[in-house]
Amino acid sequence: MRKHKQVLGVVAVLVVVFGGLFGGKYYANYRTAQENLHRAQPPVAVSTAVAHDRDWSPEVDVVGSLEAVQGTEITAQIAGNVTAIAFRSGEAVQRGQLLVRLDDSSEQAQLHADQARLTLAQATLERSRKLYAAHAASQSDLQTAEAGAAAAQAAVEGDKATLRKLDIAAPFAGKAGIRAVSLGQYVSPGTAIVDLQSYDPLLLDFSLPQSTVSELGVGQKVSFTVNSYGGKSFDGKVTALGSRVDPATRNIALQATLPNPHDLLRPGMYGSVRMTVGRTAHGVVVPDSAITYSTFGDNVFVVTGDAGHGLSAHQRVVQVADRRNGLVLVASGIEDGETVVTAGQQKLRDGTAVAVNNSVQP
Repeated sequence: MRKHKQVLGVVAVLVVVFGGLFGGKYYANYRTAQENLHRAQPPVAVSTAVAHDRDWSPEVDVVGSLEAVQGTEITAQIAGNVTAIAFRSGEAVQRGQLLVRLDDSSEQAQLHADQARLTLAQATLERSRKLYAAHAASQSDLQTAEAGAAAAQAAVEGDKATLRKLDIAAPFAGKAGIRAVSLGQYVSPGTAIVDLQSYDPLLLDFSLPQSTVSELGVGQKVSFTVNSYGGKSFDGKVTALGSRVDPATRNIALQATLPNPHDLLRPGMYGSVRMTVGRTAHGVVVPDSAITYSTFGDNVFVVTGDAGHGLSAHQRVVQVADRRNGLVLVASGIEDGETVVTAGQQKLRDGTAVAVNNSVQP
């Protein structure tokens, strides 16, 4: 019995000791928490921008590609050996300028022979006409002579046409590509000689959804940008619309014409086409970085107060109408002239004190 009382006494002492220790620790933590509640939190540094009321032209941004108004691969029409090359790769050529000549020795000989036959046929025809006038030849003889002269003339013209095909010339003015033949090379019909493209102007091909058809028309302005020239924009106008909507994509094809006086662009390039489609809207515009997008709704933080009494950020739900080029058109939720947070939102809660630092913008 006595031993049992001693054990209970030890336990009671331990309870008192540890209870005092833990109780003191809890009380200290409680006091620290209470002090933190009443202690002012330092303001959060944020970047801001001012919302502005402005007109907003609805634009579409799609991918387009360039092609030449005149562009083709020059090929041989008749077989033969290359005897002359009259251009250099990459140079500008004029319409009708000789590019390549094929061996024409056989055709020249044939032309001379046919010219001789033509001379004889013409003399025979002239003699037949005189005889027919003197009633010394029949009409059948005259018709035979006329047919012979016509056939001889056709043979000569055929020879000349063949010779023209052996002299391969530029069908239009443009820039020659890299030549694909060499002197002495035997080429057959269809063999590629050189690619020829006209650079100014160029055609821009792109397509838009069928929902925009009622807003499209010839003469509308377009701008074209390509990553080769950074942010440089090339302006043009729509010159043709497709005759139907593609049943596979439900898009309508458009073609614009772009001036290219300095030959900066090349056929085959692709890039971004921007075009205004629809009526001009009106609303408040803010930087895209000010919007926090969420499946539960988009929102922004609006800064209120002044430097003397302190600034704070308050969360607002907004309705986004459109966005492009780093800007957002807001249909509701923000008023003209209000200041919105553009960087630092992840550290904010509704009513958080803020300090504006616009030395670095997102």
